[in-house]
Amino acid sequence: MTRTRTKKWLIYAAAMGIMVAATMTALGLRAQSAVAAQSSLEARLQRLEDEQAIRNLLVEYGNDLDTQDLEGYSKLFAKDGTWTGGIGSAKGPDGIFAMLQKALAKAPPYDPAKVRSFHLLTNFHIQVDGDKATARSKWTFFGRSDDNKLVPRLAGHYDDTFVREDGKWKFKSRVAPHDIPNPDEAK
Repeated sequence: MTRTRTKKWLIYAAAMGIMVAATMTALGLRAQSAVAAQSSLEARLQRLEDEQAIRNLLVEYGNDLDTQDLEGYSKLFAKDGTWTGGIGSAKGPDGIFAMLQKALAKAPPYDPAKVRSFHLLTNFHIQVDGDKATARSKWTFFGRSDDNKLVPRLAGHYDDTFVREDGKWKFKSRVAPHDIPNPDEAK
């Protein structure tokens, strides 16, 4: 081979090597990007699943409260979960169960054919951070008037914290202040 030909061949080989290296780098970056996108997709999917599980917990809470399933209601709370609101404060499922039994001792048993009252839960704003989450929502308590009309009796909001306990979302803390009537106005 002549010197000129060898020189051209070396330049060609170097150029091809640079192109191969650039292509491999680009492919490597694409692979990293695909892995990151997959991870991001998995993280987003997990967050959506967690939000739905918490939304289901909030709905189950309302159903258990309105049907007076006090045991089911109390089991929605973490082992050290707390409840604070108009009927008192309690800690842990057993404490919350006892608080509800005391508060509802004079209430007639739930009869689906003669519903006298219920809670309307709305405006869920849920934020998940790993195995912990927070939420804010609204509640309105409706009951029947003396002339059998449906009327709002009380309204407020919930400030919640949640924890994933044994693979399930539970209330870590539920605070239920009354907004209407305002506690200061009721006195």
